[in-house]
Amino acid sequence: MAQSLDDLKAVTGGTLQHYNQRAEEFWEVTRSHDVTQNIAAMLSHIRGEPPFTLLDFGCGPGRDLKALAELGHVAIGLDGAPRFVEMARIHSGCEVWL
Repeated sequence: MAQSLDDLKAVTGGTLQHYNQRAEEFWEVTRSHDVTQNIAAMLSHIRGEPPFTLLDFGCGPGRDLKALAELGHVAIGLDGAPRFVEMARIHSGCEVWL
């Protein structure tokens, strides 16, 4: 059964609240994940000459943003959790939007 717009807003709001309240805990358990294979796989599908301007939609605390920037790309983050946005800006040095 299809969900109503109000139902979707409630689920989204609850999810963002959850991440916002547990941002530091999330960062501690994910910060050391090796993302090199994921990033290499993603970049292999982009046509053109690097460096690329890339949007990380749902960037969290900025782990992937930092990795992309270190490869010479212009990485821009977007996240719905204000605490993640703050953390991503600090950690990655990239432009990050709420």
